[in-house]
Amino acid sequence: MEFTTGDKVEVRSPESSEEGIYYLSASVVRSLPNAHRYTVSYPSNSNNLSETVDAARVRPLPPPFSSSSFRLHDCVDALLDGAWWPCVVVGPGSSTVEVCFPLRRQVVTFTSSQLRPHLEWLSHHWVLPQDQNQDIPNSIFDNGAQVEVAQLNDHLSPRLPSAWFPATVTKRIWDNYYLVHYSHVATQEVVHLNHLRPRPSRASAVSFCTNDPVEAFYQSGWNPGTVLKVFEGPVPNYAVLLPHLDKEMDFKLLHLRPRLDWLHDSWVPSSQKNPDAKIKFPKGMPVEVSSDEEGFKGAWFGATIIGPVGTSFCVEYHKLRTDDETALLQETIDPSHIRPVPPEIHCGPDPLRLLEEVDAYYNDAWWTGLVSKVVGKNRYVVYFRQWKEETEFEHDELRPHYDWVGGRWVRASLVLGL
Repeated sequence: MEFTTGDKVEVRSPESSEEGIYYLSASVVRSLPNAHRYTVSYPSNSNNLSETVDAARVRPLPPPFSSSSFRLHDCVDALLDGAWWPCVVVGPGSSTVEVCFPLRRQVVTFTSSQLRPHLEWLSHHWVLPQDQNQDIPNSIFDNGAQVEVAQLNDHLSPRLPSAWFPATVTKRIWDNYYLVHYSHVATQEVVHLNHLRPRPSRASAVSFCTNDPVEAFYQSGWNPGTVLKVFEGPVPNYAVLLPHLDKEMDFKLLHLRPRLDWLHDSWVPSSQKNPDAKIKFPKGMPVEVSSDEEGFKGAWFGATIIGPVGTSFCVEYHKLRTDDETALLQETIDPSHIRPVPPEIHCGPDPLRLLEEVDAYYNDAWWTGLVSKVVGKNRYVVYFRQWKEETEFEHDELRPHYDWVGGRWVRASLVLGL
């Protein structure tokens, strides 16, 4: 849709806005079709500010609406500081309505006249959020997903997580807005995708050393901390510093776990984010390499270290070859995508158990999945979450799943559900 001089429009905020998306009423001053841009003026601005914006940020004025009745979890726009901000109804009422801004994690009360239904301008049509949701593909945050929700520290800029609280996704409301129900607190909240992460697998057979980064379960959430002291014994205890709470506390092993960060759709040990951490991968060492490339996330490819390249490493893959198939492929890889070979290459002779987490060798790489069916003595069906598909494997094509956490291998425990 093209606009001409004098047209009344709305202009969406830049995607980089830290406060989230909002819309400003404006008038078209000049059309620049060859550049796919418009010059617009904002009449509500006291200085009659003008700017030139991309055409993709400009849309017509939404149609007028007659009803002022809003229901729980309706997506609406709220008029605040001269702009329309998308939000979600959390307290409907006849004259005043409570709405939440998921990215800000704030609840504000508005009169009904300050609200309007939220509509999206897609393919030259106005679309309701619930209609748009029908076209959204499945994700790891589907209804029923076990997740963790960030508690934000208001004293830091930008606001950073000070703890992570277990929860369950109850509903995807719209776009990046999710309704979650907390596991240890009888409450629910609408949160933004930026404040969600999957719940990490509970690891077994793990212990910690002094200065290890950990998360400690305290006050219904997982709090980042550092091990200060280990008290040896049949059941070891750990003194842990929780910097956000300015506390030093003792914890049992049951209430500790390795500190992991959810980055680029994968778990990364906090120690691997530390630029001062010295990870030694000598020449000739067999390793496994991961990739952020679409279609290969979650896979680990066998390789050998050729040598250092600055702060990275050159590796030669065991199975992947160059485009002309004349030689094994070599690539320079960041150390955060390299790990040693796990301690066990194949599963032992004992049968695997249902829902046991394993790595399956498929398409020249190891992929993590769950045993969803035992077909026979030596054959198993493995379920892969990222594809929502099942594939059958021989016993010798599988191995126990380990995570490389904080410089040590951690055996994953049984997963309680798909």
